[in-house]
Amino acid sequence: MSGRIAIAGKGGVGKSTIAALLIRALHERTGKVIMAVDADPNSNLGEKLGINVERSIGELREDLLKKSEEVPVGQSKQDFVRYQMQLATVEGSSFDLLTMGRPEGPGCYCFINNILRTFLDLVMDKYDHVVIDNEAGMEHLSRRTTKRMDAFLVISDDTKVGAETAVRILKLAQDMGIEIGNATLVLNKVKGDVHQKVKDIAQESPFEHVVVLPYDKDVERASIEGRSVLEISDANPFYVKVRALATEL
Repeated sequence: MSGRIAIAGKGGVGKSTIAALLIRALHERTGKVIMAVDADPNSNLGEKLGINVERSIGELREDLLKKSEEVPVGQSKQDFVRYQMQLATVEGSSFDLLTMGRPEGPGCYCFINNILRTFLDLVMDKYDHVVIDNEAGMEHLSRRTTKRMDAFLVISDDTKVGAETAVRILKLAQDMGIEIGNATLVLNKVKGDVHQKVKDIAQESPFEHVVVLPYDKDVERASIEGRSVLEISDANPFYVKVRALATEL
């Protein structure tokens, strides 16, 4: 059974950047290929990892609904979906990436989603570690990705609103019945000391751990320019912190 690490947070807090660097750190630590799942409809984890994503599960789902009667003769619909999922997976030397893409449009997707969820579980269990970059609303976790996470990292900036949002995301995941092993609040882009109000929220929150990541101009520049954060130096202070987080996980 794979170790599943889910990452969530409101837009703009750097969760995809952290996910990409965590994937890099886990590969360096274990020497194994990491399964990366981009479950955010905004879908920019591929860019952070320096690869071009040509097909998403969202597009596959739409095609399956439109072409439900066009499964090749002699091939079951389940085998057809499995093959299409393989085509949608971008394979690399240190990670494999599956992009969930847009949510479904009008129509009934129950059968298709059930098949996808079954195959996602089978695919993810082939890897020692799976990193899932989620949207803040967590819909992918409950409906299409996984109902179990060994570690749940919720990313926030150093603001009262950000910290309160992170707490709501954790409570939402708990209310949805998702099995959570370890819940960690990650305060990102912190300049100097953490704001006192943020400290108070973190202390009173249901998070088991709090990790502080410093603001880093190299990481920020890579994000602004749309470059892969995997190019960042091993000695970069931000990456050193992420690598320590990977070790703890």
